[in-house]
Amino acid sequence: MYTVSQLTKVILDFYREEAEDLQRLQPLLNCQVFRRWGILYIRCPNADTVMRLMDECLAIAAPVAQLRLAKKINLLHQNITVASLPVDFRQIKA
Repeated sequence: MYTVSQLTKVILDFYREEAEDLQRLQPLLNCQVFRRWGILYIRCPNADTVMRLMDECLAIAAPVAQLRLAKKINLLHQNITVASLPVDFRQIKA
């Protein structure tokens, strides 16, 4: 298990008043979250966590887009990219 990164805290804090969304993003606590060169990497410990987070990619992308943290989100398992999601900055609410 990884220590909770600041990026993970930022994403979860975005949903702190929405208990249902926050509950669905709990698998993120088991992952290592970091960013490099405009890409947010989420390294998952197992395939089940990857699958659960793939279903929640849009919920992860919303705070990433609003805070302009990254242009793309990559889900990794065993250091192999399993899924890649471009972040749409047009979904930012002004």
